[in-house]
Amino acid sequence: MAAPRIEPRVVVGERSVGFHLDVRAHGFSLTEALRQFSSAHLASKLAKHAEKIHSVVIRLGDVNGIKGGEDKTCEVEVHVRARAPIVVSATDHDLRAAIDAAADRVQNVLQRKIGRRRALPRQRGRKVVRARKALG
Repeated sequence: MAAPRIEPRVVVGERSVGFHLDVRAHGFSLTEALRQFSSAHLASKLAKHAEKIHSVVIRLGDVNGIKGGEDKTCEVEVHVRARAPIVVSATDHDLRAAIDAAADRVQNVLQRKIGRRRALPRQRGRKVVRARKALG
């Protein structure tokens, strides 16, 4: 029995620039409540950088099935414009906790990657200004 396919949606960020968000499930059926929780939670973490994000894919899985244990996984793949994709995963016994951990990790990685990109031109600019002052 195939799980029903839920269409990806566009999530709108702060500057009315959105990104595609797709939630996929493997090993269990994806409920509407779980899809809404995962997409809303991740969208709130990534809204600050919405203009730089092209698309986000959330993959939810149950590794052991009915056996139990720490087997619920959440893998988040963020496609950033003009950069390599960022892939983060988390595993926990509770799926919502795994989604929360993966969302926190991807937010930290994205902040670090974009922060580095912003810092480099500023540092170079200061050096140029200092050099001009020294010459003048």
